[in-house]
Amino acid sequence: MENYTFKDRPDNQRIQLTIDHYAQESDSTIASLFLDFQWTYREMQKAYDAVLEEYGLSESKFIILMFLERAEEHSLMPSELAEKLGASRATITKLVNNMERDQLIRKIPSASDKRAVLVQMTDIGTEVLVEFLPKNFEATKTLLNQLSKEEIDQLFYLLNKIKQGTDELNKEREQLK
Repeated sequence: MENYTFKDRPDNQRIQLTIDHYAQESDSTIASLFLDFQWTYREMQKAYDAVLEEYGLSESKFIILMFLERAEEHSLMPSELAEKLGASRATITKLVNNMERDQLIRKIPSASDKRAVLVQMTDIGTEVLVEFLPKNFEATKTLLNQLSKEEIDQLFYLLNKIKQGTDELNKEREQLK
């Protein structure tokens, strides 16, 4: 069997041979576009993750800091963070514990419920966020700098179409349950 890596994406002919063997109906151009889109996203995410890592952040930690920056008294309950981030409570607990260890946040007892805690951004968390945000905007500009205003508008339009297809796939999967 041939040994391929993700970077060695198949050409349309190889994709079409696979489709002919496994699928009833599909299009090698669509499959190739999907692979290119997926590869581009992964490479973009790796580059952006490297920028985040320079500041001791992950995408989730950055988003949590942004939620806390916007929150009243820079504080939210873990359950609110989980809902806002679309993550499980267990994931939030792990993130919050790591962020507390890094002194980006602190846990403070809730005034209204003695069993609950609030997650509050520390001065160090604020400093990291203030230092990172300019680099964040530079990085995102660099990533998309090759696009014209018209191409950016078109990309928003096309991404919306892909979101619609994603919603459709999720609905199909939900119906099978």
